Amino acid sequence: MPACATNERARCSGSSPITCDFGGAPGDYLVTVELGGPAASKTFIEAETSRRVLGNVELGAGETRRLAFGVNVREPEGQPVQDVPKGKPGLQLYLRGSAPALSAVCVKPLSPKPKVWIAGDSTVCDQTDTSFAGWGQHVPQFFDDSVSVANYADSGESSATVLGSARMWGAIKAGWHPGDWVLVQVGHNDKNITTAAFRSNMTAYVTQAKAAGVNIALCTPISRVGYTLENEHQSSAGADLPAIIKEVAASQNVPLIDLTTKTWNWLQTVDWKQYFALGTDRTHTNPAGAEVVAGLVRDAIREQHMPLADHLR
Repeated sequence: MPACATNERARCSGSSPITCDFGGAPGDYLVTVELGGPAASKTFIEAETSRRVLGNVELGAGETRRLAFGVNVREPEGQPVQDVPKGKPGLQLYLRGSAPALSAVCVKPLSPKPKVWIAGDSTVCDQTDTSFAGWGQHVPQFFDDSVSVANYADSGESSATVLGSARMWGAIKAGWHPGDWVLVQVGHNDKNITTAAFRSNMTAYVTQAKAAGVNIALCTPISRVGYTLENEHQSSAGADLPAIIKEVAASQNVPLIDLTTKTWNWLQTVDWKQYFALGTDRTHTNPAGAEVVAGLVRDAIREQHMPLADHLR
């Protein structure tokens, strides 16, 4: 990738974190950074609402590395509906780590090919409370600089409320283009739904995406702590939500990411308190847990040879 024609390092201040404020209108941006410098460094980068856009980069003294990534900027920055802090207008970056170092940075508009849209609930969304984190908040770091990730997940939402909201699924549909991808994970808040209603909602996501020429992958909801695998996400009306999502994905011939099984298996191998919010919340991950789940999403995209895998780092 080319070096920055104009170094915008002067827009950044501080040392740990290094904070950069570029302003700008809502849209998608390509950010190029040159990390490192005279001293050894260890840096990761977040954008907007604690959105991990670049994983840890460790460099020795005198080393530098040029990297680039896409960032989606919108207002509000994170959850589209919930009454949480809306963030600052424009593009902000936060370079964190044990010894962050930035030599150069520049920003320009990006036309992502493809753009990745995310619909979901609180286990997916961009959380403002840093004791919590959704996997959609951590997955952008795994994509290359051709991609921008727009996470429209929102706390407390069900398959029906996401589908029916102009600020969630409606906003995604208003912005998507043929060839884009959308990842959908709902179910945590469908506690009383019937089998027929849940199947109808999940099918609607797929048929509407297909009609627009947009690729879609369905995700079963991440597991809650303390349940057997068979009892995860069973509604009071008898709907087996993970099974229905699998059924819809198979019948519609779209990719399935079985996060229920993947996260349940992972939970059997770790001290869950280290990965879930406050060490007591049995539903919502903290940043360490979101990092793991986002990695499971990345791995599934690669293992299933989805075309989206061509855009992973």
